[in-house]
Amino acid sequence: MRKGEIYFAITINSICRGRNRTMERGKILIAAGSTFLRVMLTATLEKLGFEVLGFAKNANEAVDKYRSLKPDAVLVDITSDKIDGIEATRLVVKENPSAVVIVLIEQSPDMSEMIVEALKAGAKGYMKKPIAEAEIKKQINRAVVKRNGSGSISR
Repeated sequence: MRKGEIYFAITINSICRGRNRTMERGKILIAAGSTFLRVMLTATLEKLGFEVLGFAKNANEAVDKYRSLKPDAVLVDITSDKIDGIEATRLVVKENPSAVVIVLIEQSPDMSEMIVEALKAGAKGYMKKPIAEAEIKKQINRAVVKRNGSGSISR
């Protein structure tokens, strides 16, 4: 494992400890309409040592899977025409106000408004597509800090 990969694993495991769960790998739910995005995120997350629990293709499915799978974090694509990511974020956070939801967004003229709307819906952070490993690590860490109200967990 490289230094960045270890940092990402420590971050997700801190999420788990914050929820009083013991586990070896952080568990992630991906809510995205694009098969390509789901495959890309799965490959990246698994490379970094995470377990992708499942996928949701719409807002209601995201909530159902969040409820049944109990992931440590949810990555939601808010720019897909196949899933209402803002609504998925809102519904997951309504289910659990401390849920770690990070939205994925494409560069666009209305990107700023979409980010504000996602944060108002309860997202703990966002990532711009295309997404690099370094960005995933950075945003997961920010989400943990927001949820836990504590400083950075990097070591």
